[in-house]
Amino acid sequence: MTSARRTEGLKTSTRQLDGGVVVFEAVGEVDISTADDLREPLVDLAGGIAAGGVLVTDLTGIGFFSSPGIEALLIADKRVRAAGGRLRVVTSPVVRRALVAVGLRQALDMRDALDDALRG
Repeated sequence: MTSARRTEGLKTSTRQLDGGVVVFEAVGEVDISTADDLREPLVDLAGGIAAGGVLVTDLTGIGFFSSPGIEALLIADKRVRAAGGRLRVVTSPVVRRALVAVGLRQALDMRDALDDALRG
C-alpha cells in the first residue's frame, strides 16, 4: 500500500513493506507552516504500528527542520514504543544537526541511509 500527500513546502508518502515495516518519507521543509503536514500522518502511522513493527521515517529529503519537526518525531517515537514497536529515523545532514543540537543523539534511533534502517 502506498499513499502520498503534498502541500506547498512538504511532500509526504507512505508505503507498507513486508514484515510489519512501514516507510514514511518526507521531502521539503519542516517549519511552523508545514508542521501539521508532517506531524499528522506520522503520528497516525505511529499509532498503527503493531508490537514488533518498525516505522522507518525517511527525512533525507528535508532541507530545513525546525522544532515542530522534532516534536513530531518525539510524539511518534513515544506512540511506537508504547505499542511495542520501533521508530528509525533516516536523517539528512540538516535533520541530524537539529536532533543532535537538542540532545537527541541517544534518544532516537538515527540512521544515515534508508538501506541501513531497513536492515535493522
